[in-house]
Amino acid sequence: MKNFTNHIKSLNDGKIDYFITDSSLSVYHGQINNSVILSGSFNPIHCGHIKLLDYCSDNFNKNKFYEISISNVDKPNIDNKDLVSRLEKFQNEEKIIVTKSSKFLDKAILFPNSYFIVGYDTALRILDESYLGINESLDNLFTVIKKKGCKFIVAGRTDVTGPKFDNLNLKNIHIKYRNLFQIIEEKNFRADISSTEERRHNN
Repeated sequence: MKNFTNHIKSLNDGKIDYFITDSSLSVYHGQINNSVILSGSFNPIHCGHIKLLDYCSDNFNKNKFYEISISNVDKPNIDNKDLVSRLEKFQNEEKIIVTKSSKFLDKAILFPNSYFIVGYDTALRILDESYLGINESLDNLFTVIKKKGCKFIVAGRTDVTGPKFDNLNLKNIHIKYRNLFQIIEEKNFRADISSTEERRHNN
């Protein structure tokens, strides 16, 4: 635990960009390259997350990692106690990257040649310029994504208002960005579960 706490401090102090851990809070070192990465708050981790990451790892033949950013764009930051609680719910063999990189531009720089798995709603936010900061643009983001050999793998979800299954339509993406997205078809993968539902069930 002491080693884990020291790494959190180093991360917050800007001395390191990330570290790798697991449910026992062991710390691992190594470069992340040629991987599939599922980023999220994992509050809590559930079977849909696990099945999705396993599916992508198997189908793209890449190493698999979860990633939790303790800094977030539109959510409160995750404190140490809350982070530990979330990590302890992962399966023993799963590896989780802990970062302060809330933006995919930063993740691509840290983890080259990696595929970022995102849900339909996250994909919409990635393509929404209103989520970008001052002096940021989609061109800047996707130039870095392409240069670093990364792309987005998009999984659909059930519409919150009914049984309809929503997913990204590549035709709605500008042609110059289109090849940086790959859609997981509903017939290949579907998991109708969310962390919000899981929290309600556990409470």
